[in-house]
Amino acid sequence: MVVSILFRITVILVILGTSAGVVKILMATKELPARSGETFAPIRVRTIIAELHSVERTWDGYGTARSMNDANVVAEVAGRVIERPAEIEPGRKINVGTVLMRLDSGDYTNALNAANQAASAIEAQLNGLSVESERVGTQIRFADDEIAAAQNDLDRTRRAIEAGAGSAGELDGKTASLRRVQREVESLKQKLELIPSRRAQLLAQLAGQRANASTAQENLNRSSIRSPIAGVLQSVNARRGDWVGLGSPVARVVDLSHIEIPVQLPASSTSWISLGHEVQLWAGDPVGEPDQIGIITRIAPEANASNRTITVFVELEQDPDSANRLSPGRFILGRVRAPDDNQRFVVPRRAIHSGRVMIAVSQDNGEFRIEVRPVTIDYSIDGQMESLDANEDQWTIISSGLNKGERVVISLLDQISQGLLVEVVGVDNPSPAKQTNPETKTETKTETNPEAQP
Repeated sequence: MVVSILFRITVILVILGTSAGVVKILMATKELPARSGETFAPIRVRTIIAELHSVERTWDGYGTARSMNDANVVAEVAGRVIERPAEIEPGRKINVGTVLMRLDSGDYTNALNAANQAASAIEAQLNGLSVESERVGTQIRFADDEIAAAQNDLDRTRRAIEAGAGSAGELDGKTASLRRVQREVESLKQKLELIPSRRAQLLAQLAGQRANASTAQENLNRSSIRSPIAGVLQSVNARRGDWVGLGSPVARVVDLSHIEIPVQLPASSTSWISLGHEVQLWAGDPVGEPDQIGIITRIAPEANASNRTITVFVELEQDPDSANRLSPGRFILGRVRAPDDNQRFVVPRRAIHSGRVMIAVSQDNGEFRIEVRPVTIDYSIDGQMESLDANEDQWTIISSGLNKGERVVISLLDQISQGLLVEVVGVDNPSPAKQTNPETKTETKTETNPEAQP
């Protein structure tokens, strides 16, 4: 039994030894794989050189155009329309004073005639009052002479009585005669003194009648409804035979040559814009040249707290016949550009992530490694800046955190991180960099996905 167990153990050990020897022989005779002459290339990223630039701040806002000179024409008198010229239709151009329609003016003509006749009657009374005043003055002068004669006669009678030649009855009669003439003179003087008040009363009546005549004449003139401005008819509300009441709207006239647009801009633009700034205006998409150029003439003093905007009033003069004219009622986009006097760094907006940029920093051996850098952002702008990158149209303005000449990475930002070795291509180095195999001393081009090319 013991011999059998020992025999089995010996067989197992022999088999294990033989297996180990075979493994050693196989490993010793294993053929090594051939080495490749290529090396893995760093990620190739696109960069832009950090330079200081003077840029323009741009603000876009919207508003509805309106005419600075329009008129809602209303009837200033009541009446029935007896005439409406055939050319008075919406869309027609008219001049100042063009007759829009005529109302029945019979009542106003009669009122004018009545007022003129009443005024003529009062003028006749005034003329008669002048004659009366002159005659009363003459009568007073004659009465004064009579008083003087009666007074002399009375004085002679008194002297005669004193001399014993007259009688008391004769004295009383002459005294009564003198008093009678004096009363007549007083009555004439009172009549003369009342003439100015009668004249004033007649003059007031005359003024009233002349006012009535003037009102009647105005109503007569107003029965012909005319356009107060030159422009284009927007609407005409009455036709021949219609009754038009006082204050009823009959037409609307719009002048297209002077337009105003209240444009709502971001409240942050307040410190950048001022009166006289030019505003580019588009009635559609802001592509190509603007339809019109306006000027900021007024700025609202308060900002709108609900949407954080401020209203600027843009005015422009335009040719009403121009194909690019802005029509009242249209929704208009206004763009204001203001130069920034301070030079700042400009980078594509997509290069900023959480307030940080990635910088490709050159090493002593000529390689580039990524450094993540926090920056201070001032504002963002939209538009082409071909001198920096013709493919970008959204930019961020940076005031600090960058140094002039540094390389800001603008591509493959989700594939790189702090310290990563990269190969750069940019404005100053548009061709892909070449790598040298340190073992074979041969140059190989880095292969990249064409779709990933910046």
